[in-house]
Parts: sequence; structure tokens; C-alpha cells
Amino acid sequence: MGKDHQDLLDLKSEIINGFHPIEQLFKIMSKQSEGIHEDITRSCAEVGLELCNSFRMKLDALLTTQGQEEEDDHR
Repeated sequence: MGKDHQDLLDLKSEIINGFHPIEQLFKIMSKQSEGIHEDITRSCAEVGLELCNSFRMKLDALLTTQGQEEEDDHR
């Protein structure tokens, strides 16, 4: 594993760790809504969790593409 690849993995880890509290908030909201009859909390939690999943997928795609471009540049 090259230094550039490790740098990308470190960057990804830092971004995800920074984003983790937001994701946890939506998970808590989702769990709390189970005892509440209001749908707004559950709806917000579902939207938030979907946004978190979308963010992770886009981050993976971005960093994977970036890593491939750097490998191509070294050839």
C-alpha cells in the first residue's frame, strides 16, 4: 500500500469520525420516535440516516476515484 493510498484512507477516516456524531444523532432520534406518536421525529431521523448513507457512498466513490487517478499518475 503506497503512501498516497494510506493518506486517502486517513483522510476518509478523519472525515467519517468528524461526521459520526451527526449520524449518531439521527440514530438516537430514530430510536426515540418509537415511543412517540408523532411521525415528524421518525421522518427526520429517516431522512438524516439516508443522507448519512448517501454521504458515505459519495465519499467512498470520491476517494476511490482520487486514489485511482493518483495510481494512474505514477505509471
